[in-house]
Amino acid sequence: MSDKDNLEKHELLSGYIDDQLSPRQATELKRLLNNNPQIDAELKALEQQCNLLRALPKESAPEGMIEDIKIALERRFILDYNCRHQDSAGRWGLVFRRLAATAAMVLIPMGILGIVVYSIVRQPQTVQDTMPVMSPIPPIATHVSNPVPLPEEGTVAYSALLQFQAHHPVQCRDFIEKKIHTLGLMDMTQIRALSDRTSYKITASRQYVVGLIRDLQELWPQTEKATYALLAGQGKDKVLVEGIDFKQTLEMLNLADFKTAAELAKTFTEQNSQRDLAANPDGSPLDNPSQPILAWDVRPTEIEQDTSDTICLVIEVLGL
Repeated sequence: MSDKDNLEKHELLSGYIDDQLSPRQATELKRLLNNNPQIDAELKALEQQCNLLRALPKESAPEGMIEDIKIALERRFILDYNCRHQDSAGRWGLVFRRLAATAAMVLIPMGILGIVVYSIVRQPQTVQDTMPVMSPIPPIATHVSNPVPLPEEGTVAYSALLQFQAHHPVQCRDFIEKKIHTLGLMDMTQIRALSDRTSYKITASRQYVVGLIRDLQELWPQTEKATYALLAGQGKDKVLVEGIDFKQTLEMLNLADFKTAAELAKTFTEQNSQRDLAANPDGSPLDNPSQPILAWDVRPTEIEQDTSDTICLVIEVLGL
């Protein structure tokens, strides 16, 4: 214990012997006696000493003893004043530490909030930096012999590009991003934003990609033109479908036999060409052209194939 604690302890013991303790001091002494057996022993020794002193004959105090006591009390008062002065000098350091702690409590949350806001504002650019380096994809050509090159994917069994041309690309982009977020495909999607187009590269199982296209059915009426380019794999020729509609897109995605992809794309291109000719205002017989009869079923969208192969689909929105 320190000298100050010893002094307070002796004051409590002396006050108890002289029956001069206040209720608070009595409670403090009782606590010390319960927690420290040594203090209890000291109290018993003081009581014995007090009894011995009281048994001695009384004598008058020596001359000058009162003056000595006054001098000792004055010296003690002066020493206590110096201690209090030193303590007051140390209070300024405590006040400074409190101010520093308060400033840290205010500035640290503000700094964290600033970092979060900066990361949110910087997020599109960060996502763009994670995309592989690719040259800007030009608009899909209007001839089957000149399709758009797709990114090479060695780890996927299927790669395709679905391009939308629209007068309001911002609304289309918001609609696509909302559907991607709703289906939980954000971790499987890489976004690349250029000055005239935005690309969404989705690498996932076929069933997730087909589910996304089903939710994007409302996107076709909002666009002027949709074009689909397919890359079956190494050593395969690219195929292209001009003006592809929603159902044709599902059929191309659900296609399991890539050998028939080129023939199916050619059939869809012919159908779309006849559909464009049906817009003739003269009311010619070409308004409702008959559909060609194919040797295989080209409407398998009613029964979705249960397949889990990974495919890569790049959805691109191009502003007109």
